Amino acid sequence: MNYSNFIKIKKVSVIVTIACLFYEVGFSQNTDGVRLVKLDEVIQLGIQNNNQLKMANTDVATANENLSQSHIAKAPVIGLNMAYNYIGNPKVFEGFYEKNTTIDYYHHQGSAGIFGSMPLYYGGAINNQIEKQQLIVNMQESVAKMTEAEIKQTITTQFFTLEKLYKQIEVTKQNILNTDLRIKQLQSRVANGQNLKSDLLRTELQKSNFEVAVFRSSNSIELISNYLDILTGLPTNTKLKPVLDGILIPKAEVSLEESLADAYENRYEIKRSEINVKIAESSLDITRSGFKPYINANLLFNTQYPAQWPNYTDNILNYWAAGVSLGWDISSFYNLKHRTNADQLQIDKSNIALEATKDVINQDVKAAYVRFMESVRNITTFKKDVDLALSNYKIVKSRYDNDFALISDIVDAELQLNEAKISLNNANIEAIIQYYSLQYAMGKL
Repeated sequence: MNYSNFIKIKKVSVIVTIACLFYEVGFSQNTDGVRLVKLDEVIQLGIQNNNQLKMANTDVATANENLSQSHIAKAPVIGLNMAYNYIGNPKVFEGFYEKNTTIDYYHHQGSAGIFGSMPLYYGGAINNQIEKQQLIVNMQESVAKMTEAEIKQTITTQFFTLEKLYKQIEVTKQNILNTDLRIKQLQSRVANGQNLKSDLLRTELQKSNFEVAVFRSSNSIELISNYLDILTGLPTNTKLKPVLDGILIPKAEVSLEESLADAYENRYEIKRSEINVKIAESSLDITRSGFKPYINANLLFNTQYPAQWPNYTDNILNYWAAGVSLGWDISSFYNLKHRTNADQLQIDKSNIALEATKDVINQDVKAAYVRFMESVRNITTFKKDVDLALSNYKIVKSRYDNDFALISDIVDAELQLNEAKISLNNANIEAIIQYYSLQYAMGKL
């Protein structure tokens, strides 16, 4: 190699290396138009502002209002009625309209009454209806908790996916800078006839591919940020950048048996299925209450003016009454037979649905556990890949510096090293994502 050309190449290498350092510092500190967020922050925003969760909480409030309404069935019914009539002079006919006599009648007639009724016994229907409504409240609460857990899971996955993309861009931009260095070197070597132009074109093509990868990752960041904006209630088009302070790569310290036990105890899907069974049983109890009689206590006060007609006197008649009424729909003994059978079938169906839910959760936990263990093991594998790629790069660089390797060889070695770093970073982030997925499957998120 010509000594003067060698010196020029070394100078270019130093300049580009210094530029790389400044570029990396600028990239890590440039947060213009980007909102830095932590995981706890976006989760809290999601709980506060997510519209799906707001609707679920509204359903809980509605169910509680319906529960309060069902308690009113135990309260007495109180009513007031009043009436006023103007009565014209009546005629009394003899025979078949042969003769009539007009009676000078008192034209004004009025009455008023107050009545009350108190349910004493309705075959347990009122208590069963209150119990059923309480179960519906519990059901809506479990749905709200499920919605909250799903939102946490979605936010967590998207949060770490963002971090993965930012790291990919960071490494890929380093690839671009390194490729720029190689292109400058190749341009000089091609001009001196030391390399073929195809080597230069191949390196420029690699740079173009890197730029396309950065462009795609940047678009993905925009889309995921917008999705997180919707989930958390932030202004749309707010670009987010994760901050991973205090978040460590989890270790494989859980067992499948413990994970399944936690899932059966904590997952709201199981609790909801259990409530569905109780609701079906409550519906059967309400139907069976139709076989029983119902008893009411009644109270009445009435006033009437004039006291009677036609032989009335100009006076007021007042009276009150108190008593007990009994009602019994005898036809219910054959009318409710099929409804009772249908309620029993619904109970059986709800029990089957409960077992099916347990099967689904069993599969979810096993899948999450296997993926988590796999992601933890992948970290070890990719660490070895980075070490091997680094060793290979050092060897190739030493050979290249001594003119025993082509520039395409060192470019390939650099690519392998950077790809290994990207894979290791993705493996670290994936382990965190799978850890939170397992926590969700266990009902602990």
